[in-house]
Parts: sequence; C-alpha cells; structure tokens
Amino acid sequence: MIIPRPMDVKKIVDSKKWVLVYGRRKTGKTFLVQHFVRFDEYFFVKNSGSILTKKSDSITYETFMEIFRRTIEENKIVVVDEFHRLGNDFFDYLHFMKKNGKVILISSTLFLSKKLISEKSALLGLFAEVPIGIINLGDVLNALKKSDSSLKEQLELAVLLREPIAIDYFDPMMHVRKTMAKIILGSSKTIPALIGEIFVEEEREISGVYEGILRAIASGKVGSGEITSYLFSKKLIKKEDSSMIQQYLNNLTSFGIIRKIGVFDKRRFIYKLTSPLARIYYYADEKYNLSERIVSEKEMATIIDELMPKIVEDAVREFLSEKNGLIENVIDAADFEVDGVLLKFKKPEIALEVKWKKLGEKEIRQIEEKLNQIQVKEKILFVPDKTGIKSTLTVMDVRDLH
Repeated sequence: MIIPRPMDVKKIVDSKKWVLVYGRRKTGKTFLVQHFVRFDEYFFVKNSGSILTKKSDSITYETFMEIFRRTIEENKIVVVDEFHRLGNDFFDYLHFMKKNGKVILISSTLFLSKKLISEKSALLGLFAEVPIGIINLGDVLNALKKSDSSLKEQLELAVLLREPIAIDYFDPMMHVRKTMAKIILGSSKTIPALIGEIFVEEEREISGVYEGILRAIASGKVGSGEITSYLFSKKLIKKEDSSMIQQYLNNLTSFGIIRKIGVFDKRRFIYKLTSPLARIYYYADEKYNLSERIVSEKEMATIIDELMPKIVEDAVREFLSEKNGLIENVIDAADFEVDGVLLKFKKPEIALEVKWKKLGEKEIRQIEEKLNQIQVKEKILFVPDKTGIKSTLTVMDVRDLH
C-alpha cells in the first residue's frame, strides 16, 4: 500500500531554496523523496561514512564530491540522505559554494538538524526546512477510500496507518481490530527504539526524563503539573517543580514527538503524543506491562478499545484545525469540558465535540446544550456515522474528512 503525501511533496518541490528534509526515523522521508520527487543524483551516507549511489554502488568521498560539484554546476537536483554523517568539511563546502541547482538534504538526527540551521551555523538561511512527521490523516483516508470497512473502522485504521511502519501490516482482507493488534504487537520493540534514536547525537541513549514524559502523557497526565508529579514520583527529577521539565517539553514539541495544545481562556497547555502507535504502546506498557510479557491479540484489541475514542478525538481536532487554518484549543474546566475550540488568532471559530459511539436522542440534546454555551460561527458534532442523526449542530463523520 502506497500513500501519496501531496502537501509534503509540494513543500519540497516548490521551494526556491535548497531544502533540508528532517524528521524522526521511519516517518517515510526517504520513500517520499525517492518516489515522488524528481532528482538527478541520489546519495545515501552509511554509518561507516561510505556512500551509496542510487544504483547502490559504493563510492569514496572524493568521487561523491566530484559528482556532487558537477551536478550542482549543471543546475541539476541532487539528494544526500543522512547527510550529517559527512561532517564539517561538507558543511563548509555547502556554505562557500555557488548556489546553483538544487540540493535536498535528508536527516533523521533531529538534534543535529536543529543545530545545523541554528543562529551559529554556517548553513543558516541556505535551506528551507521541511519537517516530515507521521502521515496526514486526510492522505491516509484518501488511500482507504475504496475500503470495504465500516466508516468507524475506516477512521480507526487510518489513525494507526498514519505511522508508516504500520503500513506493512495492512491487510484489506483482515478484520480491522485484528490488524490493529498486529500493528501494535509487531511494533512493540520498534516504537521505543525509534523515540530513543532521536536523542542519540545528544546523549547516546534516551534520557529517563524524556521517556518518563512520554509515559506520563500516554497514561493521561497531560498538564505540565501532572507530568512533573509523575516524574518526581518515579525519582526522575529532584524537585516537584514544573520549570525543571519545560526544556524537555520544548524539545519534544520541537521535534514533533508531542503536540502542545492550548487550554482556551487559560494560560496553560496540555500535551499529546503525536504518534498513535507510541501512545498505545506506552499506555499499554504503563498499565499492562506490555514490554515484560506476552500479550495476546485479543487482549491488545481490548486495550485499543479503551484508548481509541480519545485517539480519534485528538486526530479529528488536529485535522479540522489544520484544514481550516485555525489554532487547536480545548476547554478544560472542573465543571465544563469541550473536546475542541478552534481559534482564529484568539477568537473562537469552531466548537467541536467528538462522540465515538452511537448516540441517543437525549445525549444529542445535551451536547447541543453544551456547545450552545459557546459563541462561535460553527458547532460540530463528530460521530462514527451521521446517517439518521438530526441536530441543530453540524453533524460530521469520516466522509467529511476526505
């Protein structure tokens, strides 16, 4: 199954500058460039420093530089995958060379990628940044348009297939829940390794604080105070002080590992894991000790059932905010919660409630009453299937996300 990613491709292709494509490992950066971007030369730099061409021939650094120079001088397009392994000599050359042609650099090392475009870097201003995260929900849904699954199953499956490593497990003939269980169980070793590799250049292995933050968020502790308390209880920080973890949260947000969502009319935020697979993995490991024992597909399906309503809620809110160019917020008060309030600057434009189950007449009226307390242009109720639902709200289902 191949999922086109037109918006990501457009950012790379349309840029008039050279391009730095970066993101966590296994987000599909290499596949995207190789299959959807036109180029004249492609090089992959191995851990050892040796260099492979697009024909998988191994060449020396000197030969690479000769081909690289010639390609740029001829105003052609050259791609260098995992370019950071070439070192400072190559970076200095990029800084001083004549800016002909187009250079596309790819890197999975987020700390180094950020350093290379920081204020003190020789490469500052030379490259347009194109971060590649997990696949856009709309792109996955478009790829699943002809699926025989129910509307509810189609969206649930799309949420997990946003993670490229899940695509290999997709079988259109297999029941959706069974597919989901296989995806999680088959990725149980891969997911923490992928997250850990993000920090390899900085610390050689993932910090206990970083992993603790991910585990706290996955288990429902989404505010900085709750996360701090969790870390302190695990003896991962010395004081129960939220300021101690702010830089960790900023780094994880900057690298696209977590998302920072505003709480409407409050000066605080909540945090969510970007990857649904990572969210399910860390939740299952915290609550059911997934990493230490054998979990059956049936048990994993039950765990997915527990989490899926909240995962869908977050995915729909994120999608609608991006589609409408609005800022993602929630309402989170002791006596009043709303799944989404999407803002234009600071002004609410859309109020959203996601109910991932079949609703009765009484529940629909209660949701109407709640959303009618908010002054917005549009009030949306998102459900698994809107067929037959009558409401004063805008009722949406997966068909409205295509």
